[in-house]
Amino acid sequence: MVSALSLANGLTLLFAALCLWTMAMQSRGGVTTLGRVALPGGFAVLATLMLLAGVFEASFLFDILWVVAFAVGSVIGRIRGWMLSVQSNRESGLVSLPATVDGLIAALILVALSIIDFSSAMMGEALIEPGYIAAGSALCAGFLGYRVLVIALRVVRPKTDKVSRAA
Repeated sequence: MVSALSLANGLTLLFAALCLWTMAMQSRGGVTTLGRVALPGGFAVLATLMLLAGVFEASFLFDILWVVAFAVGSVIGRIRGWMLSVQSNRESGLVSLPATVDGLIAALILVALSIIDFSSAMMGEALIEPGYIAAGSALCAGFLGYRVLVIALRVVRPKTDKVSRAA
């Protein structure tokens, strides 16, 4: 069952588009603030929660699928966040990121899933089962969210010098 076209479908598409827009700027690399680095992940989580709320015929299978997809995306995002070469200047609060395409691909997938959800609601017929759309978006949101979380931890965590002390 698909819900009728509503403001929620439009907001989901808006959040996904904002995720793509902010991720497109970030994927070019360069210097930015930590707050701007966090924007795509935040928009992705909002879009995913909106898509999850649109699953009316929830089943245990879809719940497990959503949680597993989010966990897999989170693990991949965590790994990717540690692999990026991130440099920060704590005094000015700026972060230097390399140019990457991985976050842009995840944001594009999220937009595609939101468009499918919007089209399904507009036609009144599910093009893809809403549970699968929510699970796919959870994978993207987990990736983008944990990628940002790791980058933020790397930026704010003080670097410790490992100095061996003679006893």
